[in-house]
Amino acid sequence: MKLFIAGASGATGEHVCRLAKEAGWDVHAFVRSKAAASRLDPAYEHSVGDPTDPQDVAQAMVGADAVAVCLGISRQTRSPFAKPVSPLDLTSRSVEAILQSMQSLQIRRIVYISAFGASESWSSIPWWGRAFLSLTQVRHSMIDHTRSEALLASSGLDWTALRPMMLDDSSSSDSAREMKSGDSLLKKVPREALARTVIRALNDRSTIRRPVALVP
Repeated sequence: MKLFIAGASGATGEHVCRLAKEAGWDVHAFVRSKAAASRLDPAYEHSVGDPTDPQDVAQAMVGADAVAVCLGISRQTRSPFAKPVSPLDLTSRSVEAILQSMQSLQIRRIVYISAFGASESWSSIPWWGRAFLSLTQVRHSMIDHTRSEALLASSGLDWTALRPMMLDDSSSSDSAREMKSGDSLLKKVPREALARTVIRALNDRSTIRRPVALVP
């Protein structure tokens, strides 16, 4: 298995790279800057490019068997009120370029890290949670994840959208699990657990062509 990872230098992407390598897979880490590339493990094959440019993406994706998308809209800090520093449509434009490249290269499997609150799951958040998110910069991510999920759903490819509610940086030796009725939305999913779930989902056909809400 050769895995193409978009957003490989991010807080979750770096875990996905490491765990894929530990699983014995070949890794192609795709990042947006030379500075990000300099922080990658030299054991990874990597390239620098614009994830919204189909030509950059396709050149880097040659030879891949599957794709993991760990991109998101960056903010100045992790505060939900911090100003975005990425384009507000970065994720959906990147997904559009990635899907186009996958189709041209005949790659079918993609796992996308979305968020609980995207698409129809927005209505499952309590009113006070929706009110809070609507007042924060996180709303831009929800809007863009919703656009991205629509692109996945219409792609005809074997996609999975993973939807954690909140994330933290605690270590974890377990994957996240699929949310069930009655589960709390306030528990944070460790980014490492999310990354383990990405790796597991890539070979789990029961997750194909559907969103999967996640809890720790």
